Amino acid sequence: MRYYPRRAQYHLSRSHHPSSRYPPWFSTMSPTLPPELFDETIDHLWDDSTALQACSLTCRAWLPSSRLHLFRTVRLRNADDCTRFTALLTAVPSVGHYVRKLSLSAEYDGVDSEGGARENDGWVNAAAPLLTRLTGISSLGIARVRWGALLPETHAAFFALFRTVRTLFLFEVKFSASRDVLDFLSAFPVLDELYFQGVSWAHDSPPPLEDDSPSDLVPAVLMSQDRMQLTHLFLDPRSSPTLVTEWLLGHPSEQRLRTIQLCWHDLDNTKPVRDLLHASGASLETLQVEFPPGIAEDAVLQDHLSLAHNTGLRSLHFGGLNVNTLHSFLSTRLFPWVTAMLAQIRSTRLEEVSFALEIASVGDLRALDWARIDAELSRDVFHGLAVLFYVSCAREAPEKDVRDEITRRLAGFQQRGSLCISCI
Repeated sequence: MRYYPRRAQYHLSRSHHPSSRYPPWFSTMSPTLPPELFDETIDHLWDDSTALQACSLTCRAWLPSSRLHLFRTVRLRNADDCTRFTALLTAVPSVGHYVRKLSLSAEYDGVDSEGGARENDGWVNAAAPLLTRLTGISSLGIARVRWGALLPETHAAFFALFRTVRTLFLFEVKFSASRDVLDFLSAFPVLDELYFQGVSWAHDSPPPLEDDSPSDLVPAVLMSQDRMQLTHLFLDPRSSPTLVTEWLLGHPSEQRLRTIQLCWHDLDNTKPVRDLLHASGASLETLQVEFPPGIAEDAVLQDHLSLAHNTGLRSLHFGGLNVNTLHSFLSTRLFPWVTAMLAQIRSTRLEEVSFALEIASVGDLRALDWARIDAELSRDVFHGLAVLFYVSCAREAPEKDVRDEITRRLAGFQQRGSLCISCI
């Protein structure tokens, strides 16, 4: 006699026809998949809001994963956005726990009495109550907002939000004074990445700016620099990057930068660049630099742009090389700081060097010091290095001719590394 598991033993009944393939209890069972499979499936829809909304309405089990992606990033651009999101948080308070990235971006609304752009940022004050409901913000973006024009209670709500922010984007934010900028930055105790673009202030504060006494607007507990460990820094020329650089250098605990994106147009003062590169030391892995064509001769002669201390450097990018720009340098070649920086690289981990060039004709390429560039890139320590050229070509510069010219100029390097040329 053949024995079956107890669950498989059953008796025929009037409701079960002998020809049926399955026992009667099978029809009452539904196949169940592990919840992890549903979560992973929903994760693949992270950027499809329509699909995520459909998933959130399918069943209760799918709601948390759907909300995780639907509300992970919130962008507020005007008073209507603020009103709608406030109403949502009032109806479903748990939504606030899913928000990780918050962006408040005002728009310009005409011009002011002095002919400058006028920000329509009055609605930001109305966002203060909802900021207190967002307890897990890790990335914050603020654009086209006059920080000094906000109400004190709005400042307080922002400062409470800053406690968890690790990535900060500032775009065309206006402050009253330079000290206000430093107080603002000092209010982020766990900041990891800083993007500082188009930030301005009405006047410079009297020295000493290095005074660490807390501002009346900034809670003293947030002024501590013990935990802030910046690893990524982006500075553009419109923000007067000297202020931020000198502030960073005043706090030794922050010198663990792994990535620096630096557009420096302050021709009269490149010493902070030297100090920043020196302080970053072996921690620096990626460096993107853009300097003006008329950079001071002293910057090269005094090693203000030296990479000798950055022994962990892996990637180096030279941007904004407009070869068609008139120049007056200590050499007859354009951009002597490029070759000077290449010559002082001491990293044995360098994997990639890239150049972003702008030319009007193939003849413009001859203005570069190709002999020295080829010699520096051909050093034995750079064996296996990848060199990339991104060339913005005018119609008078056929792509084939550009490729041929650069390839011919770097004949020595090609015996040791790989060369890639892209015309855009």
